[in-house]
Amino acid sequence: MKRLKTGMAEIILLVIGLAIIIGSLTFFSACGAKEDGSFMNCHWAQVIITSLGALISAEALAAVIVPNRMFRAGLDLAACLTSILTALVPGTLIPLCMMPDMHCSTVTQPVALLFASAAFVAAVTGLILNIRRKEK
Repeated sequence: MKRLKTGMAEIILLVIGLAIIIGSLTFFSACGAKEDGSFMNCHWAQVIITSLGALISAEALAAVIVPNRMFRAGLDLAACLTSILTALVPGTLIPLCMMPDMHCSTVTQPVALLFASAAFVAAVTGLILNIRRKEK
């Protein structure tokens, strides 16, 4: 079995981070503005999810570029924590709509949790590989 190439877990993490950004702005976006122009809580949850997706992408991109394996491991650890925060935003840190059949409760929250979990797995994989990898 071939070993995972250096930075492959971080590249996967970068793709997941970009998917969080694009997805939170398109197919799993939260509710839009109300008639009076104000926003509900779920809109702000979407904004934070998008921002955290950008942070995950930045951490992953830096981990791809940086040659030092322990620095990459630190970036992977930061991405682990960021992905946990991303999973906690909709419904826990920011309450969503009261009606369980609203788009934010049926689509935004579960898909954000799915992408955050995938990012966590990729970040942990990169962390473990960078810690175990021998310097050349």
